[in-house]
Amino acid sequence: MSTHAARLPGGFARRRRDAHLRAILDAAMDAVVTIDHRGLVLEFNRAAEEMFGYRREEVLGRELAGLVVPERLRAAHRAALRRWTEHGPGPGAGTLLGRRVQVEAQRADGSVFPAELALLRVDVPGPPLFTASIRDLSERKTADEQLREADFRYRTLVEQLPLVSYVNRPDDPVSRPFYVSPQLEGLLGYSPEEWLATPGLFERSLHEEDRERVLAEKRAAYERREAHRTEYRMRTADGRVVWVEDQSVHVQPPGGGPGFRRGFALDITERKATEDALRRAELRYRTLVEQLPLAIYIDRLDETSSNVYTSPQIEAMLGYSVQEWAENPDLFVELLHPEDRERVLAAHRRTHATGEPLHLEYRLRRRDGRWVWVQDQARVVAEGGESFLQGYLLDVTARREAEEQLRHQALHDPLTGLANRALFVDRLEHALVVGRAHGREAGVLFVDLDDFKRVNDTVGHHVGDAVLCAVGARLVESLPASSTVARVGGDEFAVLVEDDDAPAAAVDAAERVVEALKAPVQVEGREVFVTASVGIAAGAEVDELLRSADVAMYRAKSGGKAQYIVYGEAMDEELADRFQLVSDLRRARFDRELAVLYQPIVDLGKGTFVGAEALVRWRHPTRGLLSPAEFIALAEETGAIVEIGRRVLEDACRQVAAWRRAAPGERPFVSVNVSVRQLWGGGFEAAVAEALERYALEPEALMLEVTESVLARRREEVADTLAALARRGVRIALDDFGTGYSSLSQLQDLPVDVVKIDRSFIRALAREPSRIAFVRAIVDLAAALDLALVAEGIEGLAEASLLRGLGCALGQGFYFSEPIPGPRLLELAAGGDP
Repeated sequence: MSTHAARLPGGFARRRRDAHLRAILDAAMDAVVTIDHRGLVLEFNRAAEEMFGYRREEVLGRELAGLVVPERLRAAHRAALRRWTEHGPGPGAGTLLGRRVQVEAQRADGSVFPAELALLRVDVPGPPLFTASIRDLSERKTADEQLREADFRYRTLVEQLPLVSYVNRPDDPVSRPFYVSPQLEGLLGYSPEEWLATPGLFERSLHEEDRERVLAEKRAAYERREAHRTEYRMRTADGRVVWVEDQSVHVQPPGGGPGFRRGFALDITERKATEDALRRAELRYRTLVEQLPLAIYIDRLDETSSNVYTSPQIEAMLGYSVQEWAENPDLFVELLHPEDRERVLAAHRRTHATGEPLHLEYRLRRRDGRWVWVQDQARVVAEGGESFLQGYLLDVTARREAEEQLRHQALHDPLTGLANRALFVDRLEHALVVGRAHGREAGVLFVDLDDFKRVNDTVGHHVGDAVLCAVGARLVESLPASSTVARVGGDEFAVLVEDDDAPAAAVDAAERVVEALKAPVQVEGREVFVTASVGIAAGAEVDELLRSADVAMYRAKSGGKAQYIVYGEAMDEELADRFQLVSDLRRARFDRELAVLYQPIVDLGKGTFVGAEALVRWRHPTRGLLSPAEFIALAEETGAIVEIGRRVLEDACRQVAAWRRAAPGERPFVSVNVSVRQLWGGGFEAAVAEALERYALEPEALMLEVTESVLARRREEVADTLAALARRGVRIALDDFGTGYSSLSQLQDLPVDVVKIDRSFIRALAREPSRIAFVRAIVDLAAALDLALVAEGIEGLAEASLLRGLGCALGQGFYFSEPIPGPRLLELAAGGDP
């Protein structure tokens, strides 16, 4: 203390000290109150004034308890103060000294508020004084209550969510978390307390197959403070496996405090099971779809029909990969066949606009350039507010080709490839419709190959087929491109001629046909000659044209063959006459209309009767007696020849038996002509054996005559039958020798006993010496082969003498006798002289 201060008067110094103390008290943030041992206020600073609502002047010297202590606590306050005064500090209030405690205080307006009290005892001479430091806790309590309420709301919200919430340390995902919500127990079977208290439990609960990945991902996210989302499996406390979705973010408090990791884990086990089931279902679906023999596609209904899905079969079908199909929206249009493009695109536009199903077939170009026919079926489906076209492409190329082949086969001849009758008639009908519109006719040619059966029977059907193909090709080559050439039967062809002058064009076409067939056909190194009979007709009606051309063709054939004839109305009468004759022949009875006559065969050296040839004649009820030339060909065509031949064989055997009985010393024979139809199919040998047995005839009494043409048809079958008959002793004669095919080979290979020289060599033999050389050659050939000879058609003594001089032993003809009934021949047999 300075000497100056010591010299101050005592009152002034005390006042100055009190002023300093008051300044210090008023600067304090907390209320400071001093009381004496009676509880009377000695000091009350400015903070106390603000806290309690009293001015210092109002409270000095007044009891503190009545001012700031709530009424319910005043008695306890006064009792404690009294004990301190009388007895000093002790249990109860004395324990407040030297520490801060929370108490309740009361303001001047009567409101009670929480306060923090620090109480000090001031030891002074005499009764003690007490100083209290009081802090208003109202705001802090309110904040604490708000914090507790917020915490309660947060916990209530978090702990009712269907997921596990957690708060982790910001640096390590496997360290002990700060917090985990109770849902953990429902998910994994661990309580939050157990989870928080057990180090490494999270790491151990991770599925072993996911552990390494999950920890690496989490540590990287925590280190970089990045948001993180992942899915993984965890094992529960009881060993089950559950799937969780884990999401977390780094949180940095705004006040700059330490950060933390906040996240949640959601149980997605059921979702994963559903996804797995969907994947398996999709796998089964894809497996099924991708094994089907078709390509499935899904396109959006947008401007480009962008592809959503196409099954892998598209690559095998078209050579383009699924990726190419999806990436190039123009590929489909580029691959469409030009002839199909507009039709297909229009159908797609219609389906897009109306939603109607799509069903069509069209062609697409493969990568290798080939065209593939596809069947396209699709429908519009809606999903998620978007529309799609869902369908399939089926490769129907094989079916279309088969259908095309069937259509071709239905309308074309399978051997020659030419149009068949159905296509020919269709084109003829079309030509006539067009022709009527322009006032013109159409011409038709019927072309029938002459004696084509001989070709088949002589050189074989495979060669015959080759000849037919060659003939068809020649017809096409020789005729204008506008003509239609068709094969309408075995060896029949038809030609359609379309021209303004149909009759003249048809005749020109017929001349071309005849000319084209003059050159031989080369087949397998051999030459085959064929000719054709051609009928021509022109007109404007289908049925009439076909019938007329057919009639003209038959007229050409009957008129000598190898020619063409234009249809005339008179031909209808001829055809009708022929049909009537066929009908009459079918109805003719053998014992009334058909009769067997016999022409004698004589020994030219002795002039005696040695046998006869059985010849059938038809006594027509209106036409009179008809020769074989007038009806045998018809009988062959209709098959009536089989029954006629059987009846002739029966009558001939009966007659020769009678002849032999009438002339016991002679041994005449009978010669019977045999048709090729009788030799087919078996049964003829048995019929001959039965007839011989019925009339007790020796086999040599019967001679069977066959022509070279008969031997040429079904050669092996006919040869076997003739060989069997020859072994029985029946003699075989070759009729019309020298007029057919391959005479020498027939004589060498077949069981022939007798050769009959055709009448064409005998006629006018005496007047034409050149014929003698031909006959002498035949006689020499027969002698070399040890064959008997019979000359047919002898009409005069000169011819008979020449033949006898050339060495021909037997003969027959009108010089000796015309064909006569069996009884008349019996008289000749009895006399022995014709």
